[in-house]
Amino acid sequence: MIREAVSPITTGPTGDPQKTNDIGPAFDFDRPEVLERAEELRTAAARLRSACELRPVPPADAAAYRSLLAELEAIMPAFYRSYDAYVTEVLRTGGTAPSCSRGCSHCCSHYVSSVEPYELIFLHGRIAQGPAYPSQIIGLHRRATLFHSLRRESEGELAEDKALYRYYLRATPCPFLGSDGACGVYASRPMSCRMFFSLSDPAFCKGRAVVDVRNRNFLIELPEDIEADLGRAAAALSAYALPESLFEGLLEANGAFGRFEPDPS
Repeated sequence: MIREAVSPITTGPTGDPQKTNDIGPAFDFDRPEVLERAEELRTAAARLRSACELRPVPPADAAAYRSLLAELEAIMPAFYRSYDAYVTEVLRTGGTAPSCSRGCSHCCSHYVSSVEPYELIFLHGRIAQGPAYPSQIIGLHRRATLFHSLRRESEGELAEDKALYRYYLRATPCPFLGSDGACGVYASRPMSCRMFFSLSDPAFCKGRAVVDVRNRNFLIELPEDIEADLGRAAAALSAYALPESLFEGLLEANGAFGRFEPDPS
């Protein structure tokens, strides 16, 4: 079946129809290679769901937290590999390769949202013992503070969208972005950072050009049953009450888990 990818930007945040390209490129989701990768991702998602459903409440101590991290360490890398393999195979059916490349980091100025709790806990575990962790936490706090200050400037249904757009125009890079434009947590980055692509010149991903009709950006959606499994995995960890935004979620994880010392063994 040929389906169109979803274009994430259809109008400017003010409600102005500045961008009318609301249909993404067409991909063949029924190609045998795509179905094969989808089955592998389906297995990985089911394994993740099962692991999360065994832990309905937050850990009470450092030992329980380390146990959860160990399980996610065993599952998440393979899950992300399956996710990337599926997306890559879907993109191959489109005929035109995305213009995205290492160092092209305009999209890394977005305020990343829709991040699942298992992703936040996994990424926090990866960064928490690194030498840059204190400065990263400061960077996360500054960006969350900026977003909320922009959010308070508007009211109504479009307030969130306006704040996201204004934040993006500030061109404030992600605290994990290196000076060379490469992601410092690339292998552990969340799905929200993995599903976003563009077929147009990178210049159209920068600043106000992001709402230009010539900007052909899009995201790849997953099969509904896989989305359902991932939703169940997230729901099983809802007691952690981690915000869905990347920066705020990691800050909350720092407050909850940052006090734990690494395993002395």
